[in-house]
Amino acid sequence: MIDALEGLRVVDLSHAIAGPTCTNMLVELGADVVKVEPPATGDGFRHYTEHGGEPMLSIPFAAMNAGKRSLALDLKTAAGREVLWRLVERADILVENFRPGALDRLGFGFDALHARCPRLLLVSITGFGQTGPLADRGAYDHIAQAMSGIALLNADAEGPKKIGLPIVDGFTGYLATIGLLAALRRRDRTGIGEHVDVAMLDAALKLVNTSVSVHSYTGRTPGGTGNRGFRLVATADFYPTGAGWIALGANTQQQVETLFAMLGHPDMATDPRFATHDARVAHYDALRDWLTVTLADWRAEELEARLAAARVPAAMLREVGEIAQHPHLAERGTLHPVVLPGWDRPLAVVGAGFATADHPPATVPVLGSHSDAVLGELGLDAAQIADLRREGVVA
Repeated sequence: MIDALEGLRVVDLSHAIAGPTCTNMLVELGADVVKVEPPATGDGFRHYTEHGGEPMLSIPFAAMNAGKRSLALDLKTAAGREVLWRLVERADILVENFRPGALDRLGFGFDALHARCPRLLLVSITGFGQTGPLADRGAYDHIAQAMSGIALLNADAEGPKKIGLPIVDGFTGYLATIGLLAALRRRDRTGIGEHVDVAMLDAALKLVNTSVSVHSYTGRTPGGTGNRGFRLVATADFYPTGAGWIALGANTQQQVETLFAMLGHPDMATDPRFATHDARVAHYDALRDWLTVTLADWRAEELEARLAAARVPAAMLREVGEIAQHPHLAERGTLHPVVLPGWDRPLAVVGAGFATADHPPATVPVLGSHSDAVLGELGLDAAQIADLRREGVVA
């Protein structure tokens, strides 16, 4: 599977998270991705939080961009735009996440691209899409969470809560990949490229699609449930134990009865307050209080093992460092080693998210480290490249 997209050439004008997530998936599947970045600063994500190795290599940037080739190119110059045209004319896909209209102002809007490169697929990722009254607005992950209802659905007694990871950014990138692969399939049949329009707000709503449909049917807006979750049962929640926290996932009647029996209280399943799903929802607080007291006598690690053996979903709450060392991930090949220039050992990154074949370690691109090679592939000789570098067009 790792070479499924081998031979596809991708021009990546995206930055930050959503666009690079899409092109990261394309790299994982074997595509050749050339990341075009401003010569002086590169992708702003290069300067984000933890840094390692060479300058301008933040670890979050490394996780999103390993395996890509970096061309440092000033698109504000006519010479830079001409180089981009050469690159695009040889490409299958162009991915960008500028605000609507920015690509047109550079001279690379879809109409211009399609006229010159009719087979090219353009993927545009924005906060609110290419059309609609909100199209001109900018967005970040938490803005999309706020507008889509996610933050209020995640609310608890203290108020609305954003999910602490850029979940909408990442999911938008994955939807862009799905849309792109569908467009690629159509191009294989028709020979004609198209414009794939992906919006963070649409992606966020896809995450809450069940709540949208519940509102459509009932006219009611689901309220925030915090850790209680949308099933509203105390047997599917997080609890402190005598050592560590445990996530219970007893949703079906059989799972709930098994949980009660394993905890040494099978009679709980006959208590009228807890005998059925509707009763357990109605008496959530009482059941949660009982579970809190009962689970305090257990260790989370032991509970996880015993509940798993009894086929009741459960998990001890782990830090990222704990799960990253788990032998399950090693056997599945979930984490890949990549080369971080300037660091003396491999950096672990998460692969495609599904099982793929082994492949050699990729390298995190230093800004402009592939400029000469890419320009050479475009037919520029050493003297021409030197002139562009002297003029500040490339780095």
